[in-house]
Parts: sequence; structure tokens; C-alpha cells
Amino acid sequence: MGVTLIASLIVSAALAVWMLIQTLSGSSVESVPPAGERIDASFAGLRDTRGAAVDEHALATRYRLVTFGFTACPNVCPLTLMGVHQALEQLGTDAARILPVFVSVDPERDTPRALSAYVNAFDARIVALTGSPRAVERVAQQYRIFFGRRTLDGKSGSYEVEHSAFVLLVDPQQRIRVAIPSTAAPAEIAARIVRAVRESAQT
Repeated sequence: MGVTLIASLIVSAALAVWMLIQTLSGSSVESVPPAGERIDASFAGLRDTRGAAVDEHALATRYRLVTFGFTACPNVCPLTLMGVHQALEQLGTDAARILPVFVSVDPERDTPRALSAYVNAFDARIVALTGSPRAVERVAQQYRIFFGRRTLDGKSGSYEVEHSAFVLLVDPQQRIRVAIPSTAAPAEIAARIVRAVRESAQT
């Protein structure tokens, strides 16, 4: 109950911030990775919250639903994960064909325990991955995601991580099926994921 309440509060606050961002920015959208592009979709070098590597062979027939972020993200990441949760719920049994993944771009602060608690607050099916800064950077580049640290206070060493934010659906042939800007509302993220999964099943 406590975790559910925390997740609800996070999403409510993030949604308010999202609406403000959309109003002030005119809903500007980042350059979207092209659909149909074949990428190296492996997670080599990354580990889940139990310390295990992803079994790439087990993914031969599954889709990867991948997003990058960090647990201290104030607005975009919570909304993104809520959209992923809604999509998995709407897909029903078809959700078993998908591996939802959250890759941390803040491996220094995002401990396995913190990551596990964070993704479980949205959906226990989401697999959280992290690794060394070099490994995270390599995988992010494979998925056309870029990030960097911005120092907030030189004395305290506080910082935030700025990153391009997309939800990427990658098929078993390692082609990007759809790339959804994480600035979209959770309901839109969910709708586009569901549509892409069902369309891909017909091709």
C-alpha cells in the first residue's frame, strides 16, 4: 500500500510538471530515432538488480520495450514508466511477448536496491538494468540515447543527469518498431505501444 501511494504521488506531481512543460515549451519534441532501423539491441555489460546478466538467447522471440532514465528523475521518468505499465495492462496475455526494461543512466547513485524499489512501484514486470558508466554509455549509444551529467553545486558535488528520453520498442530482429518521446502523456505512450505491438504481429 505504501509503495502504491508513493507511486501515485510521484505520478501526480510529475503530471503537473509535464503539463507545465508542455505549456511553456510549445510541446517541442526531440529528434526521434527512425522506425525500421536495425540496431545492436543487446544489453552486454549490464546487470539486473540481482546482479544477473540478461539472457540474450531467451529474447530471440521477444520484443524489447526499453527506456532510459534514473530514479531521481523529477518528472519525465515516472510518467514514462506509468505509460509502460498501462501498455502492459492493456496488452493482457500479449504482454508476455515483451521484456520491459529500464536502464539507469545514473549508475553512481542508482543502487540495485534503489532501482528495484523504483521500478516495482510502477510494474514488477519491468526489469531494471545498470552497470559501469562505460557499459551504460555503450548500450545507450546503441539505442540512440544520449546523456550527460550537469553539476548543480560544485561544493556539494550535487548533479542531475540530462538525457534524451524515448520509449523504444525493438522487435526480435533488432529493428526499432516505434520510438515514442517520453514527453508524451502516459495514455498516449500506452496507446502507441499497444498499436505497434499489434501491428507488428500482423506483419
